[in-house]
Amino acid sequence: MLNLALALTLVTLPNHAPLAKGTAASFPWLFANGNVTSRTLTSEASDEILTRAGYSALSQDSAAATWKQAGLPAPDPGVWPSSTSLRAFGKAAKVDCVLYGKVSWRTRSIWVNTGPKTISTATVTAYVYDVSKGRVVYSRSKVKARSDEKPSVNKIAEAILSSPLMTSKGDDSTSREQRAVQLALAIAYRDWVRSSTR
Repeated sequence: MLNLALALTLVTLPNHAPLAKGTAASFPWLFANGNVTSRTLTSEASDEILTRAGYSALSQDSAAATWKQAGLPAPDPGVWPSSTSLRAFGKAAKVDCVLYGKVSWRTRSIWVNTGPKTISTATVTAYVYDVSKGRVVYSRSKVKARSDEKPSVNKIAEAILSSPLMTSKGDDSTSREQRAVQLALAIAYRDWVRSSTR
């Protein structure tokens, strides 16, 4: 009976309890293309990266609302947010850092021994902006990952992300995009997560 009570207590704990490092936001993400669900997964995976680095992640809804209420320009795939916008957003959201970047996908069919196979490559440019310092403190440019990466790359993502990697469903391009972006984000932010957890 005690085990059941303990289990029920653990289940009711919040997913994003405040952590020692403070609060952070993963917004805005700029998308050159990609399925809507792949874009949503990008935000979810970046929140997981913040959590793994020791931060409590501001919800995506709160981040988007704060950005809008601060009167900042709508995120545009062709225009990077300025340092002034990022700082104003960080202060309005009361976060310590802002994780943001740009994602594009290239999904195509390739020929393998048994016939055609759909693969997707995600390209991620990733940044971490320190609100108190007023500058970017981490960046990785054009990090690429394919949906059919080798197991060694999958292990990097599994060590950083808390949710499992997307599994590919036949020739479904959406699941391929989602898996590719999970891998690319994990590779892009791996060094930042390592340095944050030391």
